[in-house]
Amino acid sequence: MTPRLPLLALLGLSLLVLMSLAEANAADPPARPNILIICVDDLNDWIGPLGGHPLAETPHIDQLARQGTTFTNAHCQAPLCNPSRTSLLLGLRPSRTGIYGLSPSFRNLEEFRSLRTWPQLFHDAGYRTLIGGKIFHHGFSKETRSREADEWGPPSTLGARPPAKLIPPTPMGNHPLMDWGPLPNPDSEFGDHQLASWGAQRLQTLAADKPWLMMVGFFLPHVPCYSPQRIYDLFPDSDRLLPPILESDRDDIPPFAWYLNW
Repeated sequence: MTPRLPLLALLGLSLLVLMSLAEANAADPPARPNILIICVDDLNDWIGPLGGHPLAETPHIDQLARQGTTFTNAHCQAPLCNPSRTSLLLGLRPSRTGIYGLSPSFRNLEEFRSLRTWPQLFHDAGYRTLIGGKIFHHGFSKETRSREADEWGPPSTLGARPPAKLIPPTPMGNHPLMDWGPLPNPDSEFGDHQLASWGAQRLQTLAADKPWLMMVGFFLPHVPCYSPQRIYDLFPDSDRLLPPILESDRDDIPPFAWYLNW
């Protein structure tokens, strides 16, 4: 999982641009644009601008891509939430932070407690900062949240869940995150719907006298992959598009790979 140069260049350029915007002359508000950052966990490259997938219809993301620039050769620096988010927020590679797993939180490490994330840099430059959903991997207490952002929206949560797993037991411990299927719950009970509603409402009500940075992090399609029943009903023939598999495909996976995955 060696970090690839395109991502480093993209992160470096992005942070330089964002920091330059934040450090613009505070007496000239028009020079400091409002910034909305949308993160979608485990989205993969099945969206339209990145080649698509026969079952993936992403008209709103496609429209957004047509109005801007799409980086088609960008890569995450670690294949897990915590190290990649730590890298993004601090501008440091996992090889620098030593964080490769789902813990610890970088704020629990003495050498990183005082480091400023770039949302904090924007706050210091006069921006109002808002964070909702899954931006940080770990949550914060009320006392520490105020140091990370001015306003916090709905937390990172799946929301609706079934009373029991929908799929049969899985090997190596029947992990609760390994599950998928439709749920009868209304959209309003899903965490991402609540997050989107909060973000849309705040976009309409934010004051114009102060530039703002809003970061909105959606949970799905992170596992477990639950969705309202109505979404599944849109694709009645989806089973015929599942990829072919070899029954022996997993026979040569070494034990440590299973351990690391589960």
